[in-house]
Amino acid sequence: MVRGSLMHAARLGAGTAAVIAVLGLSGCAFNPLSTFTTPTIDQIEYETVTPTVSDDALVTPGTLTVALDTSDPPQAMQGADGNLTGYAVDAARALASRMGLKVAFVDTSSADSALGDKKADIFIGEINSTDGDISSLGTCLYDAASVFGKTSDGGSLSVSTDTLNTSTLGVQMSSASQEALAKQSITANQKTYSNINECFEALESGEVDYVICDSTAGGYLARLMSEISYVGALEAPSTLGVAGLVSNDELCRAVSDALDGITVDGTLEAVHSIWYGTMPYDLTTKTVSGANMQSSSPASSGETSSDSSSESTSSEDKSSSQEGTITDDDINKLNS
Repeated sequence: MVRGSLMHAARLGAGTAAVIAVLGLSGCAFNPLSTFTTPTIDQIEYETVTPTVSDDALVTPGTLTVALDTSDPPQAMQGADGNLTGYAVDAARALASRMGLKVAFVDTSSADSALGDKKADIFIGEINSTDGDISSLGTCLYDAASVFGKTSDGGSLSVSTDTLNTSTLGVQMSSASQEALAKQSITANQKTYSNINECFEALESGEVDYVICDSTAGGYLARLMSEISYVGALEAPSTLGVAGLVSNDELCRAVSDALDGITVDGTLEAVHSIWYGTMPYDLTTKTVSGANMQSSSPASSGETSSDSSSESTSSEDKSSSQEGTITDDDINKLNS
């Protein structure tokens, strides 16, 4: 067990170093007696990575063009400075860096629309296409309705469905999380709020015992609250994947290999920790005791509709459950 933990720490440490390199972060040990100088542009050395694909396999030579849904925070969103930011954005940057390519982004809601029209090389997001032209190249994120709780010492929490049934739960009104509670036959007292931010404020103030919400939205907000943390998944996770055109075999193979590489060496997990804090990358490692974790039907696990105005709980999707979740204030805190 200790050996496994050390291996995990080493892998995550290597991944963090890779993320620092990709995202342009830097760090050094502070010596108060040292003299600090800034190198000139000519003195900076850049590591050259040979591109793993030919220009003929790319929409734009030398560039991995990535399609994603920019209305799906915190996976992809516009930052306070107007630039694109989010977990999927940084994961795409890490992927492109591993392939020796620059990166560019295209806003789209599905793989079909971007890949079929040759607007992008790959798509990162929910992959639900039954079109034989689209190939799934791997997974880069797990997501599920999950429980978040508060501890005075910031320690780890664990709960069961029995515990939840005797607690006051904060949920976003008309959200997929309410449906998840119903599927688990949890009939606890619920307090509903207009967005996840309000749910977390209620948890922080003690108005509710736990918050049930989309794991990525909850993990993103919990990073900013020292006493609030992920407790466990309430259902089998859905996935955010990477897709490409089956006909572009050269690119598909290169992207799949690069995705495997940043997963194995801990880079992807390090990016995950930046955006979702201490929430585990693999949500199945910490679940709610007593919850039915069997996979849902394709219709419920592939929640991809971006129509957040839908009033039907049965058709409520991941995007609509996140409506109003991430505010400009949250993004400003992230960038500060």
